[in-house]
Amino acid sequence: MARIETWALVTNGVQARILRGLENGGAQAPIDIVSKADSTHLRDIMSDRSGRSFKSGDTGRRSGMELGSDPVRRDMQDFAQETLSVLESHLRAGRFNRLAVFAAPKMLGILRQEMPASLLAAVVLEKDANLINLPDDDLLDVVCKAVRKEPLE
Repeated sequence: MARIETWALVTNGVQARILRGLENGGAQAPIDIVSKADSTHLRDIMSDRSGRSFKSGDTGRRSGMELGSDPVRRDMQDFAQETLSVLESHLRAGRFNRLAVFAAPKMLGILRQEMPASLLAAVVLEKDANLINLPDDDLLDVVCKAVRKEPLE
């Protein structure tokens, strides 16, 4: 029978902590990942005005131009892909075979969309909770208690 090794991803969309070796009380040092995005607040991204455009026709009226997409969501998707790539490489290397995911609600939705099938098969627990700012000991305690409640496969 294969050894069970559970890791946990804790993220809020701009920071991620990967807690390793939960069966041993998180004996291994966590992996920390921080988003490369300049800002996670839409007000900062939109602080430079988009500009103005002339409306077609002869009225000469001008209207404001809007951003073409949600830049904060795009940054979160990029961060999710980066984080999932790190996890997938460790999964392929056989370092873990179970994954618990604790993410802020919006980020959890993005992770579900972006997660490759190989990682999805390893997920044993998903919680929409933003735990990233908990002190290390409290974070490990909360995650370990939640994981212990999940049945072993």
